[in-house]
Amino acid sequence: MSKFHLGWFLGPGITIQGWNEPGFGHGYDWTKPDLFVDAARALERACFDVLILEDTSAVPYTYKGSMDFYLKHAAMTPKFDPVMLTPYLIAATSKIGLAPTLTTTFYPPWLLARTMATLDHYSSGRIGWNIVTATSDAAAQNYGLDKQIEHDLRYDMADEFIDCVTQLWEAWEPDAVVMDEATGMFIDPTKVKAIHFEGKYYKTRGPLNVPRSPQGKPVFVAPGGSPRGRKFSGRNAEIVLAGGATAADMKDYREEVLKNAVAYGRDPKTVKTLFTCVPTIVKSKSDVEDTKYMMQKMKEKRIEHGLAAMSFLSGIDFSKFDLDAPVGEIKTNGMQTMLKSFGNPNDSLRQIMSRPNEFSTMVGTADAIAGLMQDTMEEVGGDGFLIAGQFKPKYVTSIVDELVPALQKRQLTRTEYGHEQFRDNLMAF
Repeated sequence: MSKFHLGWFLGPGITIQGWNEPGFGHGYDWTKPDLFVDAARALERACFDVLILEDTSAVPYTYKGSMDFYLKHAAMTPKFDPVMLTPYLIAATSKIGLAPTLTTTFYPPWLLARTMATLDHYSSGRIGWNIVTATSDAAAQNYGLDKQIEHDLRYDMADEFIDCVTQLWEAWEPDAVVMDEATGMFIDPTKVKAIHFEGKYYKTRGPLNVPRSPQGKPVFVAPGGSPRGRKFSGRNAEIVLAGGATAADMKDYREEVLKNAVAYGRDPKTVKTLFTCVPTIVKSKSDVEDTKYMMQKMKEKRIEHGLAAMSFLSGIDFSKFDLDAPVGEIKTNGMQTMLKSFGNPNDSLRQIMSRPNEFSTMVGTADAIAGLMQDTMEEVGGDGFLIAGQFKPKYVTSIVDELVPALQKRQLTRTEYGHEQFRDNLMAF
C-alpha cells in the first residue's frame, strides 16, 4: 500500500500532561514550554506531518455544578494558550506542521487571520489551523454570552467565518511586496485591496496589514462527528480529525466526508482523514494481556475523571445519574461526537465509562501495532493516524523510537520531509 500520514493530536491541550499518573514528567516545570518543545523536536525527528494543539477557554463547572473537582484534580484545567506556545515550537523545529486551535465562535475574523498569517511567515509556511466552534456554556460566558450558540448554527457561522478570513488572506497578491530600491516602491498598491466583506454574521473592511504568507493560508484542520460537522469538514478541511471504534466506522466516516467534499466541488485527494488512536507499546506478546488489565483497572479507578470530562464537553452533569441505571436517550448542544460512545440507551454509565476501545487504545509490540495500522488503512482506504496520547516523556519516546521505526520498516510512513512547507508535505501522498 502507499504511505500514510502520521500526526499527533495533543487532546489535553497545553496543560499538565498526566499529573498523578504513571509516566508523568516530573523533571519538567509544567508552567514552562520545555516539555512541548522537546516533544515537538522528537516528533520532527520521526518525520510526523503535524502536531495539533487542542484548546478550551474555561475552568469547567458542569460536574456537580462546581469547579471544585476540575481544580482539585487538574482535570481539563489549567490550560495555557496554544497560540502563545507556537512560536517556541517554530523556533525549535524546521519541518513539522504546527496547528494551534482557535475558535471561530469567539475570535474576530480579522484578528485570527492576522495571527495565523504572522505565524505562517515566522514558520516559513508550516502553520495549520485547528478549526473549532467551541462547545461549552462556560466558555461562552467567558466571552460575554449567556450560553453557547446552538450547535448547527455555530457551523453555519463558521462557514461564513472561513469565507471571511480567506478573503483577508487573499487581499494581498503573492507579488505585492516588491522592495524596489530604484523606484522607492516597497509594496505595489495595486496588488493590495480592501475586501469590504459583509455577510450574515461577520463584517470587515480589510485588508490585513500582514502580507500574504508563504502558504497563502494555513492548512485547515477540522474535527466533527455530527452530520453537520462532517459537512463542514467536507467543505473546508484539508485534515479531518476523525475517530472510530472499528475499521468499518472509520471507512463510513471517511466516505461521508469525501462525498460532502465532492458535493462542494472539491478534489477529494485534497482531504486527508486522519484517525485518532492511543497505541501502547509493550516489549513482548506475553505483556499484552497484563497491560490491558492494568489499563482497564486504571480506567475504572478514574471513572469520575471521565464523568467530569464528559459533563464539561456535553453540558450535562453526569454526577446526577445513577452509575448502574440505563442512561436512556441523551441530547446535547455540546460535543456531538461524544454521544456516539453511549451507543445503546440501555447501557449504564459504568458500562459506558469502563468499556475498553480495542481499536483506539491499541496494545501490542511495535511491530504488531504497525501491522494493525497497516491493515486498518488498507480496509479504510484512509490517509493516516493521529496519536492522541499525552506528552509524557516515556510515552513519546515509545512512539518515536519504537512504533515509528516499525512503520518505516514497512514503508508506511515517511522517512524524510520532501518539502519545506506543511501543505506540500501533506499533499505529497
